[in-house]
Amino acid sequence: MEQPHATLSAAEAQELLAKAQGIASTATKAAAWPAAMVFTSLAILGSLLMIGLEIVAHTGYGAPLLASSVGLWAVISSFTWPLMQRTTKAGFSKRFLTSLAAYMVLYVVALLVAFIAFPHGNPVYYVSAAIVLAGVGLAAAFRELRA
Repeated sequence: MEQPHATLSAAEAQELLAKAQGIASTATKAAAWPAAMVFTSLAILGSLLMIGLEIVAHTGYGAPLLASSVGLWAVISSFTWPLMQRTTKAGFSKRFLTSLAAYMVLYVVALLVAFIAFPHGNPVYYVSAAIVLAGVGLAAAFRELRA
């Protein structure tokens, strides 16, 4: 468009609208990946921590301290990732916070059950808890990608 005050034909206007819609669609599709990566990371991290707790929980190597520090890092990073996003899909905040809260509550419950019901360890419990945590984290990631 060379002239700022020139009138557009219907075809030109449709072409510009289609171009704008394409740009908007690309921007919102790309916005899902950071949140999906947060939940994928949490799924992997939580699962590995559950398995790690079973392996070293009673060897005196500080597994609870390790789990607490990595868990704290996961919480901090999961709350800072959304701050770095410039574009989000509609409803992102609600979806992200509900998925994050569900994952964190499930993780805390899994740890409490582990420490109360299985103080001397139980590989079956820790592996099944790791699978459940991985499933919840990956479900949250796919939920964000589909939104």
